[in-house]
Amino acid sequence: MPVGYKIRADFSVMVATFYGDVVVDEIRDALLDYQKDPGFDGRYCVLADLADCSFPEGNFDDYVQLAYRLRSHFEVRDPNSRTAFFAPEDVGFGISRMYQTIAADRASYTMEVFRTAEEALRFVRVDPQAPGAADLLRRV
Repeated sequence: MPVGYKIRADFSVMVATFYGDVVVDEIRDALLDYQKDPGFDGRYCVLADLADCSFPEGNFDDYVQLAYRLRSHFEVRDPNSRTAFFAPEDVGFGISRMYQTIAADRASYTMEVFRTAEEALRFVRVDPQAPGAADLLRRV
């Protein structure tokens, strides 16, 4: 699956890794699977790694629908949690910013988009120099 996730309780973060060609339904499925995972904690931050993926299809309306379909995910996340999109490439950055704009009204937590891994890690309250932090993202 082009979108996978791992829960890192040691950092209070879930890392969603996007790779290859990603479509909207795969994003939805991964986040809803995470929500059902026994290790799910709504207080954890989410770190989305979009460093090595592409979005061959999908338009604005698809991402509006994605935000609508993820309303249960928005509801179970703690307002103090955060989501960081690490998107060093232009297309991933643009898609992430578009989604951030669409979802901002639905989510009670803060979402931001970053081009550097260090900024994304800091936003989700992870010190980039902490032991093991370099393993969270593919490019640090």
